[in-house]
Amino acid sequence: MVGKYFEKMANRKNNVIPNIKKHYTDENLVKYCLDFLKFDDSDFVLDVGSGKNMVWYKNLNVQNKDWCEIELGKDFFDYNKEVDWCIGNPPFKFLWKIMEKSFQMSRKGVAFLMAIDGINRFTPKRLKWINEQGFYIQKIAVVSCKRWFGRYFFVIFSKQPNKFMEWSNVNYE
Repeated sequence: MVGKYFEKMANRKNNVIPNIKKHYTDENLVKYCLDFLKFDDSDFVLDVGSGKNMVWYKNLNVQNKDWCEIELGKDFFDYNKEVDWCIGNPPFKFLWKIMEKSFQMSRKGVAFLMAIDGINRFTPKRLKWINEQGFYIQKIAVVSCKRWFGRYFFVIFSKQPNKFMEWSNVNYE
């Protein structure tokens, strides 16, 4: 079913079938997202899933940085250092697991580019858990990326309490 959808899309758009296995982030999009983040000189920033192109890592303007990429032999789930920030465009398949670990290992913030499916994972239970870890959504920048699937969201969490997002634990019928 998915293959037929992409074949149909390719016939309409320059006969190019998108690579649905790899979603490397455009460098200009990375630069746009990173402009929202203000790191201190001493901050240690981790790119959680660099991809082979390492575009987030290469565009980080900080002295102390590191990267993870399973295909290059550095699995994020084996990473055991504390960091100030976790950033990037994590693989959708493992998004919530990566978010959980990021919130547990980050001292200051987490900032990820994600599709609407990532936003839909912010259930009341998960939002409460994120706040219990001391993190709050600071900003959501909406961007378009036509080579993928449309709208994406750069979501920035930090330890600055606010009321940016409220939720109810009541299940309305």
